[in-house]
Amino acid sequence: MSTFLQFMFTKYFWRHIGLMAFVSLLLVGFVFLLLSTYTHHGESITVPDLRKLTLEQVEQRLESLNLRYTVLDSAYQQDLPPLGVIDQNPKPGAKVKESRRIYLTVNATNPPLVPIPNIIDASLRSAEVQLNTAGLRVGQQIRVPDLAKNAVLDIKMNNTSIAPGTKIPKGSAVDLVLGDGLGNTRITVPSLIGLTFLQAKLALRGYGLNVGMVTKEENIKDMENALVTRQSPDPGPDGDRLITQGEPVDLFLRENPESPALQVPDTFGDIHLPPSSPANTGTAGKTGGN
Repeated sequence: MSTFLQFMFTKYFWRHIGLMAFVSLLLVGFVFLLLSTYTHHGESITVPDLRKLTLEQVEQRLESLNLRYTVLDSAYQQDLPPLGVIDQNPKPGAKVKESRRIYLTVNATNPPLVPIPNIIDASLRSAEVQLNTAGLRVGQQIRVPDLAKNAVLDIKMNNTSIAPGTKIPKGSAVDLVLGDGLGNTRITVPSLIGLTFLQAKLALRGYGLNVGMVTKEENIKDMENALVTRQSPDPGPDGDRLITQGEPVDLFLRENPESPALQVPDTFGDIHLPPSSPANTGTAGKTGGN
């Protein structure tokens, strides 16, 4: 038997082998303990909701959790303060390790500039939709005499007219100058008595007036040809009563006896009967017999 084999069977050899194994286990255990302590193995932190917070609030919140942040991007939201958090990654509620970095999208310090849409002559409702789509708001509504009711006549900001296409900060409010539906011209009230309803409507339109309340004084079959029997306001006793263009005139109607819809045509008016018909042979109303 060789000397090495003899040595392997000695107590001295196995004592050293056991000591080496013990030291190795201690080293492995120490390394795992060190890694667990350094990486917080098995421990996690719930990411808080940072949206709508300022960066100062974010820093305080993350510092208490031993987390960090980086501003990755910026956008603009009108309802948030400058540098307020719009979005974050990881999302709120996610589980992360200590010292994890949270990436933020924050609100821009200065809002972007957007052009004012061309809303001149548009209705108020249409103007509101177009402004909201552009990220703008309707401020004051200024009414001025004009027959175009609720039509946009001018756009103002800080009491100064601004042209469509002008770029202003997103989220700004613009004031709209609107027609009140009334002109600034006073005219005498036209007399509509005796006109048909259709003629009265055309006359009012020609004078820049509107049809107000229409009252039927009886059952009317032919509305367009009904006769105007009364009106309010009326021309006055001297025919010099004044009215502002754009104002309404109420009408009272009755059936027109000469309405084409009420005329009964002559039985044989324009009807060409055949020669053999009773009306042409003189036998109408006669009966056969001897």
